[in-house]
Amino acid sequence: MKRSPIKRRVPLRQRRAKPRRGQPTKDDKASLRRFVYERAGGKCELRLKGCKGGVLPWDGDVFTRAHLVHLRARRRFGTRADGCCLGCFSCHIERSHVEGIKLPATYAELLTWERPA
Repeated sequence: MKRSPIKRRVPLRQRRAKPRRGQPTKDDKASLRRFVYERAGGKCELRLKGCKGGVLPWDGDVFTRAHLVHLRARRRFGTRADGCCLGCFSCHIERSHVEGIKLPATYAELLTWERPA
C-alpha cells in the first residue's frame, strides 16, 4: 500500500526578516550584552546563595557562560543598560526564575540591595 505524504492544513509561519518596530536588532542586543559584561568585569552581579563567583566566560555552554539578566520585564520596560545586570546560571535561572526571588528594579538599586539568604 502506497502512502501519501503528510500535508499541513496550516503552513508554518516564516521567521520575521526584521525586528518589530521599537525592538532592538541583533547588533543592539550584542552591544548591550558586551557593555554589561565589561561593566561587571565578567563577574556575577547578583551574588545570590549558591553563586560560584569568579570570572564568567563570554561564550560557551549555557551552564558556564555569563547571562544578561533583565531586572524588569523586557516587554514592558525595554532593553536598557540600567535595567540589566550580569549573572551566572545559578543566580539567574535557578534562583531568580525557578525559585522566584524578586530582584531590584534598576541597576542602581542592585548596588545597595540586601541579598536574600
